[in-house]
Amino acid sequence: MTNNIEQIRPKHLAFNLEVDEKSGTAFGVLLASEVRSKLKRAHIDKALSEASLLEWRIADSIIDTLLDYYDQKVPCRLAIASRCDATFEVVLSEDHMAAYIDVVPAQGGVDLSVEDLREGLSANLVAADLIDLASLKAVVAAPEARRITVAIGRAAMPGVDSQFISLVAQDSIQPSGEVRAINDSIDHLAGKSYVIVEPRTAIMERLPPKPGKDGYNIFSEALKSSPGIVIPWSKNMTGTFFDKENPEIIYAHITGHPVIFEDGGRIDTSLEFDKIDITTGHVEFDGSVLIKGDVHPDMKVKATGNIFIKGIVERAQVKAGNNLIVDGGVLGDPNMDVPEIGLPEYDCVLEAGGSIEAQYINLAYLNAGKNITVKEYIFNSNLKAGKRVAVGNKGGKGRLVGGETHAVESVTAKTLGSQAYSVTKITLGYSKVVTDLFRKLDFIRDQRVNQAKKLRNLLPPAVPAGGEEIARSKDELHKIRKIESSLLILQDALKEIDRRRRRATPQEHDHPIPFISAKSTSYPNCYLEINGASVRTKTEQQAIIYVKKDGIIVRRK
Repeated sequence: MTNNIEQIRPKHLAFNLEVDEKSGTAFGVLLASEVRSKLKRAHIDKALSEASLLEWRIADSIIDTLLDYYDQKVPCRLAIASRCDATFEVVLSEDHMAAYIDVVPAQGGVDLSVEDLREGLSANLVAADLIDLASLKAVVAAPEARRITVAIGRAAMPGVDSQFISLVAQDSIQPSGEVRAINDSIDHLAGKSYVIVEPRTAIMERLPPKPGKDGYNIFSEALKSSPGIVIPWSKNMTGTFFDKENPEIIYAHITGHPVIFEDGGRIDTSLEFDKIDITTGHVEFDGSVLIKGDVHPDMKVKATGNIFIKGIVERAQVKAGNNLIVDGGVLGDPNMDVPEIGLPEYDCVLEAGGSIEAQYINLAYLNAGKNITVKEYIFNSNLKAGKRVAVGNKGGKGRLVGGETHAVESVTAKTLGSQAYSVTKITLGYSKVVTDLFRKLDFIRDQRVNQAKKLRNLLPPAVPAGGEEIARSKDELHKIRKIESSLLILQDALKEIDRRRRRATPQEHDHPIPFISAKSTSYPNCYLEINGASVRTKTEQQAIIYVKKDGIIVRRK
């Protein structure tokens, strides 16, 4: 059998390209020839180029088979290229809130039109009035497109539940006057008068819930919103009562100090001490505590309401369920070793579910659910605030030096850092979950940007305005189109990353723009971080506000 095949094989073969325009198929033909010739891939590519077929879909594996047959001297006729029209696929998100289009570009065939895309979307029941015409035009203009968003629904917005509005001062304290002595030193025992309410004083009002806002998906089907619900009043509201004529307001039933919480309030009669030391022992009280003097070293004070301290807190632990007010200062162990990197073990700890106020803070750990307000200075301490940290109120020095400070909304001081360039760390912004998501998205974005830069470097330089067009081969043009198509895909990926970042970012009306402020001076060696963006100050700045813009920390104008 082998001998018969060898006998029918011609001595030489010649290559010919046949094009069937009707079917859109190009054939590579090997015919017997009396003349010896060479056939390599370059010869076939040249023939395809001369026939203007490089834009067609080239069957590389069939061409390899054709070259093998040539080497074996086997005559044949194989389809090595075909003309293909552009095709597309409509992809719907699982929640039917977005429609995307993937496009396979034409290869020698007919390109897509906007009307083709409209018909495809209509076949998938996408509502015509939700289709973005500009996006469709962008898809048609792009050499290749993947996951281009062309229609978006609107999510239903849930209603707002009942809101509770305090009708008494939030911090429940009033300043009683100047706290400086004649020699300008800090008077640690300068006092404040604490707000006491009388019976029938309005304490809190409950506002009614608000309805939600309906939405729709890409099929224009209505998405019903859930209405706000009525949040019940707290059950722990001792010392208060409801007026029958207005059941949405609670009133004081007794004379005492108001303690306000999220869903109600109560009236406490404060527990009073001249000082906290070994004669009193540790204090734990369900209500508010007034300490007329100091909290001595190694003592512990815990209260479910407010804690008011007229003196100083020295190497002690104080925890308040609501606000913690220290008229004097807060002192840790002055002999403790402060490492150059990291934080020491603090033996002076203050915690509050509400806000913390003090004259000064030195070598201590503070954690407040709301604000931390310090008049004079904060040295080498660790502060965490659920809202704001403010240093330098009411005419104080306002110095924040060393240690680590974290807040959600803002950190303000008169002076950040020191002339000795002490390392001062300030972190600002969202929760750790949101920050970690931002860092992950930023890492992926940087990778996509670097890929785009590398691809742009592969593109030939642009022709200057008025310059003469450069003649390019079909292969060069094909390569340029592929690079441009990849750049468009990367650009769409970057838009998707930015969209996810925007969705994760709290809205401005819900969360104020976070900022770090030095009203007087910001010294070098301050490490600042706002929502994942970080910077180290290298120069001395006067009266500056730092904010995050376009992914970096900048000076607000």
